[in-house]
Amino acid sequence: MKITTPLIIATAAVLPLASCSDHDPIDNPTRNLITFNASAPLSGRQVTTTEDLKDFKVWAFADGQLYMRDVTVNRTSEGWNYSPSMYWPSDAALNFYSYSPAIVTETQSDETNPDIPGFINGGKTDLLYAVNKGETRGDGNTSPVKINFRHALSQVRFLMRPRVAKAGGQQLSVKVKALDLLGTYTAGSFDFPQGSTTIGNDIVGLWHSQTSIANKNIFSGEQMLSTDDPKELNSTGYIFSIPQTLPQSNVDGTDYQGAYARVLCEIYDRTSGVKVWPQNADVDGAGYLYFPLSTNLTSATEWQLGKAYRYTLNIDVPAATSKIEFDVTVDEYPDFIELNTGN
Repeated sequence: MKITTPLIIATAAVLPLASCSDHDPIDNPTRNLITFNASAPLSGRQVTTTEDLKDFKVWAFADGQLYMRDVTVNRTSEGWNYSPSMYWPSDAALNFYSYSPAIVTETQSDETNPDIPGFINGGKTDLLYAVNKGETRGDGNTSPVKINFRHALSQVRFLMRPRVAKAGGQQLSVKVKALDLLGTYTAGSFDFPQGSTTIGNDIVGLWHSQTSIANKNIFSGEQMLSTDDPKELNSTGYIFSIPQTLPQSNVDGTDYQGAYARVLCEIYDRTSGVKVWPQNADVDGAGYLYFPLSTNLTSATEWQLGKAYRYTLNIDVPAATSKIEFDVTVDEYPDFIELNTGN
């Protein structure tokens, strides 16, 4: 199953097998209607959970042949509904491949390599995936297909604070004007796993062919940081990233290469309010500070699917006569907790 054009929403279609067989859905009271029940992992804010899951798309195959094609399943007050209705085949098991939200359309009906090729990450969409293999229902069994979604992307968040002053040191305030994520991949292809994403197992999909290195704006505005408590600034909602090995951060003079967080800011003495940096502004009185995301000293050199990362950027006054060095810490959250709450 190949999926492209990820930002176009299209109407659903159901395509039964072209040939005549016992797989064809017919209006027969002795056959069982296919129904669904979906759940998503319990996660932090701005992440899709079971309660706010609204829709998903599903493909189903019987004996390697297409049985349900690009069907959109919507959540209603009565449960998960789709149209037209489909029935369980009498002599074959079904393999289901699902993803949410229902944002992708163009497809190729091939179960040998079910995937989402060329996914373009906009930073705000929490892409979910699920696989149910070998599903069957006998007469009288009306239980729904229990679809357990997993997160396909990495969640990446940034917190900033003035460096905690040492004893007798200068207390600082920082006026932040922009935060940008530099030099990371923003597109890639995703292969569904070969096994079912059942609650309790650790089967996951695979990202590959990451492309399109680009700069992404996380915060734009004006915010004064005047305490030692880390604070997250995010005006664009960009927190989801393509899982990837981070390009190595390095600098040659003023040429920064690899993966960085870049902060446009002004630094002030906290007591007097006097501006102490920069003397020579880059943009509108502010200067750029670069924080490497992948070096021999950083703990996270890759972003893995289904995991969340929190970077704390400690801001100090750069030394005018020596190489600029920064202190970056990364808190890596554990795997998302799986929780099935039913409808």
